[in-house]
Amino acid sequence: MKISVTARKMELTDAIRNYAEEKVGKLDKYMDGILEAQVLLRVEKHWQVAEGSLRARSTDFTARDSGDDLYGAIDGLTEKLERQLRKHKTRMLNRRKKANVIPGYESGSISIFGAPEGDSDALLIKEKFLHLDRLSPPEAITRMEVHGDSFWMFTNSETEQMGLVYKRKDGTYGLIQPEL
Repeated sequence: MKISVTARKMELTDAIRNYAEEKVGKLDKYMDGILEAQVLLRVEKHWQVAEGSLRARSTDFTARDSGDDLYGAIDGLTEKLERQLRKHKTRMLNRRKKANVIPGYESGSISIFGAPEGDSDALLIKEKFLHLDRLSPPEAITRMEVHGDSFWMFTNSETEQMGLVYKRKDGTYGLIQPEL
């Protein structure tokens, strides 16, 4: 996550910058896929104001807090952003539960369709290398939804095999894994 801290109508010291970066950096544990964080610190009359925004792949989060103390305003800002991230994660988990995902997933096989018969030169449009995280299928679905993808490859923490979850056209989810 890229964190930028700026100040208006005040001097930004290294101590304040480091404190804000440390507090906002801890928010990364609540949601994967936070691309960048911006923190604006300023003074308005007698108040110290901290404003922040997090940009993720699926949504953006913003918050503002003020107080007599700048450190307290930064703490309040991170608490508000943390609350929004937890609420978003809970909402995503509840949506997945309502969709009745993977009630009893079955093992199956994968057919890979390449170039048409007789055409040995298939076009490679995009190549991507992945680090396969150890996840359960419901956790993989959450990651897929958070990142806004239609499928997610992972190492199944229950079977230690590679798995793939995907979103079906009817809004439910599917799981592809090798036969054991």
